[in-house]
Parts: sequence; structure tokens; C-alpha cells
Amino acid sequence: MPDDTGHVLGRLQIGWPVADSGGASPVDEFCADLRRRWRASGRDLAGVAREVRISRAQLYAVLNGEIKRPPDFETLVRPLIRACGGTDAELAEWRRRHEVLVAVHVELRRQRVAPREAARPGAAEPRTSPPAQLPANVEVFVGRASELSALDAVTTRVVTITGTAGVGKTALAVHWAHRASSGFADGQLYVNLRGFDGNNEAVDPADAIRGFLDAFGVEPQRVPANRDAQAALYRSLSASRRMLVILDNARDADQVRPLLAGGPAVHTVITSRNRLTSLVAEIGAHPLILGLPDQAEATELLNSRIGAPSHDEDATGAIVAACGRLPLALCLVAARIRQTRFPLATLAAELRRPGTDALDEIQAVFSWSYSALSPSAARMLRLLGLTAGADIATEAVAALTGVSFQEAHKTLRELTDASVLTEHTPGRFELHDPLRTYAGELARETDSEEDRRAALTRLLDHYTYTAHEADRVLNPTRAPIPMALDASAEGARPIALDTKSALVWLGTERAALMSALHQAREAGLDRHAWQLGWALDTFLFEQHHWQDEGTAWAIALAAATALMDRSAAAHAHRFLGVVAGRLERFGEAHAHMSRAAEMCRAAGDLPGQAETEFVLSYVRWLQQDRNQALAHAERSLELWAQLDHPNWEGKASNAVGLYHSAMGAHRQALPYYERAVALQQQAGDRANETVARDGLGQAYHHLGYHEAAVDQYEHGLRLARALADPILEAQLTSHLGDTYEAVGDASSAQECWEKAHKMLVNAGHPQASDVARKLQVTDPR
Repeated sequence: MPDDTGHVLGRLQIGWPVADSGGASPVDEFCADLRRRWRASGRDLAGVAREVRISRAQLYAVLNGEIKRPPDFETLVRPLIRACGGTDAELAEWRRRHEVLVAVHVELRRQRVAPREAARPGAAEPRTSPPAQLPANVEVFVGRASELSALDAVTTRVVTITGTAGVGKTALAVHWAHRASSGFADGQLYVNLRGFDGNNEAVDPADAIRGFLDAFGVEPQRVPANRDAQAALYRSLSASRRMLVILDNARDADQVRPLLAGGPAVHTVITSRNRLTSLVAEIGAHPLILGLPDQAEATELLNSRIGAPSHDEDATGAIVAACGRLPLALCLVAARIRQTRFPLATLAAELRRPGTDALDEIQAVFSWSYSALSPSAARMLRLLGLTAGADIATEAVAALTGVSFQEAHKTLRELTDASVLTEHTPGRFELHDPLRTYAGELARETDSEEDRRAALTRLLDHYTYTAHEADRVLNPTRAPIPMALDASAEGARPIALDTKSALVWLGTERAALMSALHQAREAGLDRHAWQLGWALDTFLFEQHHWQDEGTAWAIALAAATALMDRSAAAHAHRFLGVVAGRLERFGEAHAHMSRAAEMCRAAGDLPGQAETEFVLSYVRWLQQDRNQALAHAERSLELWAQLDHPNWEGKASNAVGLYHSAMGAHRQALPYYERAVALQQQAGDRANETVARDGLGQAYHHLGYHEAAVDQYEHGLRLARALADPILEAQLTSHLGDTYEAVGDASSAQECWEKAHKMLVNAGHPQASDVARKLQVTDPR
């Protein structure tokens, strides 16, 4: 189904779980708890079965533990708990348990199936290969022999490496991790927690955990919505693995605690400027305090970075002393020596000036590196100091500086050669925190406010327009963005994307995009903040990044308020209501929906009222208030009919049909689906016509009108192919396979599912795993 707020409705999946092969004790335990709940309620089984809308035999099969997959939450667990007198708080707890159960079950099934699939001739490589997230190893690593030996000898599960900025904590941790990686057969996880990045908030532990779940290959739709449940799932998945986890640049112990895996074979290394003493006291973490290298090691580091030992020991010693033996400063000086080929004595004399202290001298090293850069590289460095993301891609740097990709690539090479930037993965660059601060100060001193704002505008245009393009590709049935985009700034260079590249780009840039959202709001670039928040919604919803989705809309709401745009603010309230509803914060959801309705009434915005009713129907559905959900959808349909807006009227009619179908009233759904098809034909919206035909086909299928169902699916497939929309085409193809299966044509059903599965895999879409279960194969993404 739709669009603008309504694309969520089209993702409601109502179905009965099919028994899997093999046992799964967590499922048995969950079903046993359900059975105890039913017995304690004293309810008649037949009466409960009628409320749950399944047969008594099916319900008993679940309660008696005769299924091997987690029972569907929406169609069985929630109604059963309600029927047995469960409160909202109890229901929320059952949801948390169910989310963890589903994810654990997926992992257990992966462990059983992956070896078989890997052995199958022609099988695609499973997505469940061990994570390997370590950054690139240090090219030249010298010294630190005693620290490396200490890390080798540690027997505790947690090690803390602490010390001052620039002393080489990350380099040591990453170098040792690469050296020791063969001892951790189940992979390595890494996250930069950005605890001391002045331009960013530190990473939320929940966001780090979500990244780890993605690395484990947990399907987005199987990731629990609740953050505590996500943490529990992370601990469960890591419990039996032999893994190495690097938590880099931690702010404090509170940021780290949720990320500590419980498994006895998981080794965690934490780096921080703080001592993290409480971790030593509480869990027995082994502390490794990293001091400055001694004179010999510092000299060896300088010589190794220069490429050959110097015969001028006095000059070398003077440079090492001027750098305070700080590895970051030594690497910068070595880069300048390589570039200029000046005698070491000349550089030592320039660096060592009377009346300077160690901090002044290290600042002078930064100045040296900066002054040795070409004008274009110096400008790029200054502008990079203004960015909020932890790292940045070449395309984004080109937009920031307003130059071509080729020129940006060339200049970035100059900065990496000078050891100012690090290319931690191909095409992505990060700036060490002290250098970021230095570069930002230089920008504010050197570049005019106009130039700095123009650079930030180009970068935000790059992110916003590319994200908007990605959204249009991923969700072509969505209504146009209400706050229309003007022409992008010259040099912003938005990227053209297809479905697969859109998902890859959004996945890779998600953290940078969220940082850009915050920065846009803080800089007063409120149109960018609202538009970027809108553009990220489909991706964040589809990938179950619901916390980020809520954050994005909260920023968009603040931006709309600052712009005094009541319509945009109401729109943000509606989406915040949807997010809160999915997270089962229903009081918060209704508060947002009430505010949206109030704003629309005050402005005499009848379309806004109709849309609010449309969204409120979905929130009521999430609450399991089916009658109210249907009533709000019908009210939305009435309002849109008064407005002579066939496109939105068609969406609302489709929603009414969807709710009837989801409640098993397929015959009542038919006229609404048919009306939706006719209205979308009138509006010329082939995408939403396709969605309506898919719903109509499913209604016919459930009523046993299989020939009519096939006709609707085939008509929809012609439209989807004309639209070049592989996701819609895959969904229709999968449903067509269901109908072939229903009439006993197993071969055609299998062929349809294989086609649908291939299209979804090629697009990198999370629904591939749903079709994979029909094929009883492991999703190879």
C-alpha cells in the first residue's frame, strides 16, 4: 500500500507460521508459558480460538508446543494475551520476550541450515560468514613490544587501553587485533564510540549494538524494537562464539557496559582517554595504561615513517623532544620530512624555538603539516574540521569543497600522504580528534562565515538530494515530499541510484546522515533538517531503525517549528505518532496524533485532517483496536472523497480493504480494493494501482477465486515491470506463487518464489528472507 504516511500499512503481514524441521527449545518454553497463561485464565479454548480467529486445533497445537517456529505475535500471541486478561504492561513484556525469541530462533536455524546450504552445489555464499570489522592495520608499526606481550598474556575477558590523545591507543589495539585475529574463529567486531569527538555526540550504546546485530546477519525485521531486547539478543548471539570485540574511543564506563558480551570466549579490548577504573573494580578488567614511547622507540617510529634511519642523531633527538615523543606528532613530522626532503637539522631548528613548551611545540607540528599542504588541500582540511560525521566518503568531500570527484580524490591522497587523514576503509576517511579541532579552529579563523555556510550547504544538499533520490527509488508509491526541494547548490553533486545502490548507500552513510541531521538543525538550516528527516523515513522504517526514525522526525519537528510551518510540523507529529505506536508507546503516539489533528483544524487544513485520520487508523491497529482502526480509515476515506482527490481517496480505500482482509473479512474488502484500483487509474498513479491490485488478488485468493487472483497479479506484474519497480514485482510474484500452491501447482509456485527471492536478494531487500522461508532455504544476502 501507499505512500506518504501509509507505506507502513502495506507491510502488515498476517499469516500462520509453518512448522519448521528440527527442535528449538526456546520456542517450546515460550509455548509452555502461553499454555500456562491460558489455563490460569480459566477461559474456554473454543472461545479463545474464536477471539484469536484461528481454529481450535491450530491454537491447541501452539499451546501444546507442537509447532517449531515462534507463533506469530500479531495474529496469535497478542490476541491470546488480551483474551486472557493481559494488561498493556504485560503485553509489552510478552512482545519483548517474543522479539528476542524470534531472533534467537533465527540464529539457531542458521546454525542448523548454514552448513547444509554451504555444501549444496551452486549455493550462494551464506550471509552468516563471521564478521570481520577490524579497520586496516597500521602500515608501519614499531615498538610497544612490552604492551603487545601484555595483551598476548592477558587472561581476563576485558582489557582497557587508556592514555592521552594521540599516544597510539587505537593503533596498538588494531595492530594487536590483526595479529591475534586467527585465534578468534567466529570473527571480530569493531566500533568507534566517538567519546571525545568535539563535533559529534558520543555513539549511543544501543546504536552500536544494532550495528553488531547487522554484522551477525540478523534480518532487520527480526531485530527487536526494544533496546533492552536488542542488548539481550546481542548477548545471546555472542554467548557461544569465540570473538574479539574492539570498543574504540570510549567516553566512559557507562557507554561501554551495555556492549560487554557475556560469552566466556569473547575477548573485549576498550580504548579510552579515561582510566575506566570502575570496569577494573566491577568486572576485573585488565588495565593497560599506555604512556609515551621512550626515546629509543620514538626515534625508531620517526625513522620508520621517514623510510630510512637518519645519521644526524642530534637533529633526530631534537625533533623527538619537540614532539614530546607523541606518536601522532611524530607521524606528522615524518610526513613533512618525506615531502620536503629538507635536512633534519633545518626542521629541528624551525621547530625548536626559545620560550615554547611541549604543547606549543605539538601545536607547531600541526601548523607544519598544515603549512606544507597545497592551497586546495589546506582548504579541504579546514572544511573537514567543520563536519559532524565520524567519517566521510569521497563523494561527500567533493560536495563539501565544491570540486569534482577526481579533484577531491587527488587532494584526499595528499592529505593521507601527509598523515593528516586516515583512509580506514576504501573511499572513507577520518580525521583524528586533535586535528579535527585544530582544522575547525583554522576554518573559523581563515574562511568567511559565508564560505563556511556555503560549504555546509553543499554537503547537506549532497546528503539530502541523494537521500531523496534513494527514497524515491525504494518507495515510488510515496507521495511527493511536502516541503519541495529547490535546485541543489552548485557543486553538491547528488548521486544517481538504483534500488540496490540506494540501500547500500543509505546503509553505509546512515551514521553520517544522522549526524548531518543534527548539524543542519544546529546550524539553522531548517529546510535541510526537515527534508533530510523526511527522505530517510522509508529506509529507517524498512530496516527497523525505529529509534533513528524517531530521532529524525523529532529533529524535523523542531525544524518545522522554527520555520513556523504548521503543515510540516503536523506532518512530523503524524510520523512521530507512527514511530511511537510501533514502539508500543501508545500514550505518546496519541499525543502526537492529537497535536497533528489540532494543528490541522486550526489551519482549516482538511487534507491534513484526512491524512491524520489515515495514520491514526494504523496506530489503532498497532494497539490491536481493530474496530477503531477501521473506523479511522473509513473516516479518512470520507474526507478524501469530499476533497475530490482520487489519489489519496484510492489510498484510503485500499487501507479500508486491507483492514477488512487482515481481519479475515475478505468479501467485505473486495469493493474497497476495486474502488482503489479505479481511483488510481483515474489519478494516473500506476504504482498505487499496482498495490491495490495486489491487495485485490490476495482477497480473491483467500476467497478461493484463484483464477481471478491470478488475473489481478498478472495485471499488477505488467504495471510493476513498466514501472521498473523490482520490489513491487517481487511481492506480486511471491503472492502469485502462493496462489499456484493453493491450486496444487507446486512447480509454478516454486518458480515464482525463486524469481521473487532472486529479485529481492539482488535489491538487498529484507523481505528476501520471508520468501526464502517459503523456499526453505537460507537467505544468502
